[in-house]
Amino acid sequence: MPTQPPIASPVAGYLDPKRWAGRTLTVATAGVGDYLDALTSAFFDAFAHDTGAVVRHEQFGRDGTANLMSQVDEGEILWDVMLVPMNAVLDLSEQGYLTAIDYNVVDNSALYPQLTLQHGVGAEMYSTTMVYSVSREEGPADWADFWNLQLFDGTRALRRSPVGTLEFALLADGVQIDKLYPLDTERAFASLEKIREATLFYEDSKQPVELVRTGQVGLASAWTVRTTLPDVASLVTPVWNQGMISADAWVTPRGTPNTDVAMSFINYATRAVPTANFSRLQPFGPVNQDALKLLKLELLETLPNYVENFGLQFFENLSYWRDHRDRLTAQFEDWLLNPPATPEVE
Repeated sequence: MPTQPPIASPVAGYLDPKRWAGRTLTVATAGVGDYLDALTSAFFDAFAHDTGAVVRHEQFGRDGTANLMSQVDEGEILWDVMLVPMNAVLDLSEQGYLTAIDYNVVDNSALYPQLTLQHGVGAEMYSTTMVYSVSREEGPADWADFWNLQLFDGTRALRRSPVGTLEFALLADGVQIDKLYPLDTERAFASLEKIREATLFYEDSKQPVELVRTGQVGLASAWTVRTTLPDVASLVTPVWNQGMISADAWVTPRGTPNTDVAMSFINYATRAVPTANFSRLQPFGPVNQDALKLLKLELLETLPNYVENFGLQFFENLSYWRDHRDRLTAQFEDWLLNPPATPEVE
């Protein structure tokens, strides 16, 4: 990943280092390793330095949202802010587990409207795209090429999930990118059927780049944050055309006694300078559009919301998947595990 020195410009509205002196904010994320280091540098330590607050980090695993729900149900709130997949926000919101974002505190004027929800605000953006080996002179132009098994060795890898996979199947079948939702699921599964036998369906997000890098498949869908890792960045190339943009979000559990500091932190963590500093360290797109002009071109080109990449893609439709995820996940698994019977040859 290209590097850039830290951006040290002050954050407007955070010029009082004693603003939250004596207050403690607990932020919970799934972050570990370099990713956690980036969160700490760009957001946690910076907010503490600029406001005087003590920022503590709590790490959670797969039980993250379940843990949040238990805290709210039991009335013992341990976390003030949490970083969660954006596609979890609407469910948590509808079940009453989150505090509404105070947009009198959180300035959303430079944020992407798709990432400003009633109970959550985008924290970082990433894309799911096609990836191919750099050993090839050129990659696929679109998902129709991905579906063309006469190209790229005729082997493929797709995520074992209907989210994204069904959208890509429809794009491959000729649906226009701005006409995807609501999904024509019958058409999507019919499209998937065409490449079923040539496709590996992966569950580990590390798998697709490895499958392409080692030549086990010709093409794969993959998160772009995986394509910039040091051991694969020079070996695989993402194709931004018809990629799907997703995000993680900052949320606040309902009932936290530190709502005032939590909203101040969320506002801080979505300002141009902190978001640009995070994108310096991790290949996620900044949620503040003003951050883009603070980043070097060679770094911008690796991000989903760089102007040349952004206009080629679509946002994951959060409300659609809130309403249909369970049903379509069950249907997807049934389709995957029960292929149509092969007709007997007489």
